[in-house]
Amino acid sequence: MNIQALHFVLDIDGNGSISSWEVIDALKWGATLPGRLLVEGLGNIPLVANTFGIQASAATGYASFNSLLATGVSLVFWVLVLYLLTRIGAQREPKASTQAAPPVIPGMPHYRGPKPHKHSG
Repeated sequence: MNIQALHFVLDIDGNGSISSWEVIDALKWGATLPGRLLVEGLGNIPLVANTFGIQASAATGYASFNSLLATGVSLVFWVLVLYLLTRIGAQREPKASTQAAPPVIPGMPHYRGPKPHKHSG
């Protein structure tokens, strides 16, 4: 199975070095990947592709990769990922105490720390 949404070349102009605009293009490609994958999958289902006007298959070309649907799906995906990352561990129950109480030994006085100095007046 050939998934066109996964095809990417980092050195676009083929000069052997990677420039800053190619790095920015790579970041855009990574950010829009979830939406492009979904649009390509939906574009291979004829009924759905005709209903939504998706052109993301080998037969129709891949014009819908930059569509509002692909961008919206990517945006929703990344918002959900960020939301889930902020919620990790938020529902944990707080522990009552992190330190156990020292054992009580009968006849042994409890140590209360150093005594304050007496001031002579």
